[in-house]
Amino acid sequence: MSGRLTTTFVAEAMRLLGYEVHEGPEREVRGGAADSRAVTRGDLFTAFRGEHADGNEFVTDAFRHGAVAAVCERVPPGEWRDRTIVVAPDAVKAIGELAQAWKRAVGPRVVGITGTVGKTTAKDLTAAAIATRLKTHKSAGNLNSLEGLPLALLSLAQGDEVSVLELAMDSAGEILALCNIAEPEIGVVLNIGLTHVEKLGSIEAIQREKLSLVRSLGAEGTAIINLDDPRIAPVEVELDATVISFGESAGAALRRGPVTSRGLAGTSFDVTYEGATAHVNSPVPGAHTAPAALAAIGTCLAFGMTLAEAAAAVSGADVGGRAQMIATDRGATIIDDRYNSSPASLAGALQMLGGLPGRRIALLGRMAELGEFEEAEHRKAGNAAASNCDLLVVVGATCRALAEAAAGAGLQEIHWFGTKEEAAGFVRGQLGRGDYVLVKASRGEAFETIMPILEGTA
Repeated sequence: MSGRLTTTFVAEAMRLLGYEVHEGPEREVRGGAADSRAVTRGDLFTAFRGEHADGNEFVTDAFRHGAVAAVCERVPPGEWRDRTIVVAPDAVKAIGELAQAWKRAVGPRVVGITGTVGKTTAKDLTAAAIATRLKTHKSAGNLNSLEGLPLALLSLAQGDEVSVLELAMDSAGEILALCNIAEPEIGVVLNIGLTHVEKLGSIEAIQREKLSLVRSLGAEGTAIINLDDPRIAPVEVELDATVISFGESAGAALRRGPVTSRGLAGTSFDVTYEGATAHVNSPVPGAHTAPAALAAIGTCLAFGMTLAEAAAAVSGADVGGRAQMIATDRGATIIDDRYNSSPASLAGALQMLGGLPGRRIALLGRMAELGEFEEAEHRKAGNAAASNCDLLVVVGATCRALAEAAAGAGLQEIHWFGTKEEAAGFVRGQLGRGDYVLVKASRGEAFETIMPILEGTA
């Protein structure tokens, strides 16, 4: 075996926890999956009950796709003697317990990163920078919830010295529950914004939830916090952990100077820490991504690097970033930042677009989970769009307010469409050489379905 999780470990650990175990032959577990359609050979499948589907109905499909083990809430039909099956009353609880047991067996130092925006960018930058010194594991994609984070930990292997994980939430108590599983010794809080306010009820509830990461750290831990965020700064004085604050604020331990855009190649800025100064060439575009780079540098410092070493590690990080650049057959560039949209991330993306040469086009959909702030935040986005794009195309009823605000702010070319397909078709017809198109909407808007239209491959 290669040091990866095995079905034998799964069976032994879950049996010790009192679960019903049907043990098959020993096999290597290469990762975790919660969608039977996404299972690859060697995965452990976990059968979660969702709003629209019950994963327990798809265990046999997961086995047919190559899963070597499953954690489920009832024994699947059929004979599966060559698979390891764990039956638990609550699959979410059980997979969390398994993930914690495997994490403890491997023994990496864990970095947990939370925030309203920028978690994935910060995770990727941090992992790439730390990997210059230590064998580093990171959570894949958006495996950052009570269901997803345990699956990410299953891909740990013996010899991994560090694990860098995203911690997300959409309900009270979720961040602390993730901390109980992952047991981070370094906690990063990037920012606190309105996303999920519809579910948690208030910005104060979101604040309490995000800050529970650094509040959970003991005196031996390190908290890396954004001092520029007024909802984060006050927590500094109450923490038992060592604190590395970052930002542009005068009181920040890791202080950033002005950010210079290098277009789609990234940004540059100077940082100062304990009397030393270093220059950073972050590979991620947009001034709004600077907190992610500072968080990565702060984590490197916590691992014992000098400021110069940390700045060099982040500057040399090889990360794709959340926004993907796609060249079209018409000479235009699509900035595919559609994964998710929130007020802060959209404002930053629009500002980045505004700094590019050529004609700047924004194709925008709804920002979700804003509750009572929905209309006001979309109007703010409209004002930002007016300052940073030449052509604005928006989709859906919620975005009428965005379009109205952009028009009120003086933008001339604005088009509203009822469907994303109509909008994408219109934008495709507008594309010319040298154009840049920002594509952004909340995940639930499923803008991935219109990318082929924009690229001309539909």
